[in-house]
Amino acid sequence: MKTLTRKQLETRKAQAVRFARDVLDDDDKADDIEDESLEDYAEHRHIKIANPKGATQMAAPTRQELLDRIEELETANEDLQSRLDEISDIIGDNDEEEDEGEDDDQGED
Repeated sequence: MKTLTRKQLETRKAQAVRFARDVLDDDDKADDIEDESLEDYAEHRHIKIANPKGATQMAAPTRQELLDRIEELETANEDLQSRLDEISDIIGDNDEEEDEGEDDDQGED
């Protein structure tokens, strides 16, 4: 049993329809092949589908979901940045006091 992807099988089925119409000059047979589901066509031709329909695929987020997520991340980023600024102010005050203390010590010598 040969294994093909859905896309490859769709191509083969389309070729079979064209062959029936153009070479065999049999529109009824071409219509029958065309109306047949891909799964039935594969079964009839003894072909296994490599990626069968219904395989689990990860859902892609919508544009609006992505925009909402961007807004959420921007808000979180602003909150974190303000926390970092607060920490920097606290550390900056201590650094300035230490620098001033070192300057005072040097002046007394």
